[in-house]
Amino acid sequence: MKFEPGDTNSVDENTEITALFGDNDASFDTVISKVDGYHPADGEKVINKESERAYYVIDGEGLIYVGEESFQVKSGDLVFVEKGKGHALEGNMKTLVITSPPFDPENERIE
Repeated sequence: MKFEPGDTNSVDENTEITALFGDNDASFDTVISKVDGYHPADGEKVINKESERAYYVIDGEGLIYVGEESFQVKSGDLVFVEKGKGHALEGNMKTLVITSPPFDPENERIE
C-alpha cells in the first residue's frame, strides 16, 4: 500500500505535524514533525501511558529529552521513547515519528 501525506496541523506555537500513515488495522502510525523551539510549550514533557515512540531526525538538530536524560541529535539520529516516559524536543528539526500502538490523545498527557 502507498500512502500520500495528509494534512499539516499545528500542535502548538512551535510544532507542526503532517500525517503520513494511520491505518486502523496497523500496529503503528507515523507523522512528520517540524519543531522550531521547544515542544511541548513551557518546558513541560509529553507522557504517553500506552505507546512507545521513535523519533528519527530527517533534518536539523537539537535536543530530545527522555526522562532525566537529554540527547543531542542531528540528521540521521534516532531516539526511542518507552511508554510512560516523559519526553520533549528542543531545536530546529524535522523528524519522522513512529508511534506504536497508534497515537490516541486519550493516552497522552503533558506535565
